[in-house]
Amino acid sequence: MAIRTQLSNKDRDELTKDVDDLDKVYLEQMKEQGIDEDLLEQFRDLTLQMNEIE
Repeated sequence: MAIRTQLSNKDRDELTKDVDDLDKVYLEQMKEQGIDEDLLEQFRDLTLQMNEIE
């Protein structure tokens, strides 16, 4: 059985403060790969909008 851990707010930056843990990991990986900051913000915004719809 997997153990789920939740990151605290102190482990978040401005880009990842409102997204869930899985999306935070995606954003950090894309940032490490050199994806443009504007595109990362668009991904975050889309993720937050999708969570509002559900």
